[in-house]
Amino acid sequence: MKKLVSVCFALIISMFFQTAQAQKFDEYFETGVMRVDLVFSGTAEETSYALSGVKKEQFYSGPKSNMIDPFDYGDHKFVVKDSASGKTIFSHTYCTLFREWQTTEESQTIRRAYPHVIRFPWPIASVVVEIHDRNKQGAFQKSWSATLNPQSIFSDPGNPYHFETVELEINGTAEEKVDLLFLAEGYTAEEMDKFIEDAKRSAGYIFSEEPFKSKRSMFNIRAVKSTSQDSGTDIPGEAIWKNTVVNSSFYTFGIERYMTTMDYKSVCDVAASAHYDQIYILVNTDKYGGGGIYNHYSISAAGNEASRAVVIHEFGHAFGGLADEYYNSAVAYNDYFPLEVEPWNPNLTTLVDFDSKWKNMVSEGTPVPTPSEEAYKEIVGVYEGGGYVARGVYRPMIDCRMHTNDAAFCPVCSEALKKMIATITGL
Repeated sequence: MKKLVSVCFALIISMFFQTAQAQKFDEYFETGVMRVDLVFSGTAEETSYALSGVKKEQFYSGPKSNMIDPFDYGDHKFVVKDSASGKTIFSHTYCTLFREWQTTEESQTIRRAYPHVIRFPWPIASVVVEIHDRNKQGAFQKSWSATLNPQSIFSDPGNPYHFETVELEINGTAEEKVDLLFLAEGYTAEEMDKFIEDAKRSAGYIFSEEPFKSKRSMFNIRAVKSTSQDSGTDIPGEAIWKNTVVNSSFYTFGIERYMTTMDYKSVCDVAASAHYDQIYILVNTDKYGGGGIYNHYSISAAGNEASRAVVIHEFGHAFGGLADEYYNSAVAYNDYFPLEVEPWNPNLTTLVDFDSKWKNMVSEGTPVPTPSEEAYKEIVGVYEGGGYVARGVYRPMIDCRMHTNDAAFCPVCSEALKKMIATITGL
């Protein structure tokens, strides 16, 4: 009887907290999403924002009890504050292609503009929205702010596209699961059956590997049949140009294998068709390539023989904030990870603040730095080389999914991915 009373009491407490959390959401937000469209512009040394417009979207997919981002990740963070009290009621960290561009040679000589989008639950009352960019010292610094009153904003509730969404696997409500959304890029209307098969296969790649394999029930998987005028994607180095729905292209920053889209506004327009926490753009090409940008999007070729490795690797970037651990491939970046600053990524260190990283996972007696020798092949340590440079930046293991196409996620990367899943799902 005592045990039964304890169980009942625990259930009552649980229900109380769930109700309290729901009321907290309802205190500040209602159904829908406030989407704020902006434009980045700048050079290597300067960033500015301009407001483009506000839209009201239908699908908020995030948790309703953990609306403050607990991770100090990303190159950007936006914060939403209740205008009356000044209380922070929502925050989100992320990266952008614009910030990557700012580390290239081109950004030293010209100014560019990129579309930008931020999204959060539709507020009931006036809010202050702030964007904070990470400075060269590694700290977030406020770059832009605006007060938005949902009662007076002319917000377009229409979706420019009317694409069909297919539910590939639903394991629960959007707010309690990680919602993964595949977008078709470079598929014509006649190729939509192919896209759905490609999406199913790509999801299978992700969930064939730990830690996703054992956490599959914590995800929902959908696909948007976003049709393109042409089949394929741009390959500028071969003078191939296609009319596609989200304007993807190889040769980003002059690197042939780096496939991205600079048109993030179109990506979000297409994705507005469904629930999503993570966007995965599948491109109808058999050419090797892809990209992954933290809390922005993943993108990869659907038909290359190495697609399995690329799909998983890029999702590691976009979902977990994992950095590249390789250092012997051509990239367009200059000093992407300054040696005097600890990287925010969970799987790299400059040893400036190793206590904040995986130090607790390094066994006593393992030398730091750790030699890249056969004796340490399966040992979590601190191995020099990573983040595109051979010296001064360190990775957790000799090999890992973020280092080569032939390995699985190492224990450090796996732990970071598990924490992300737990935070989004509240479990």
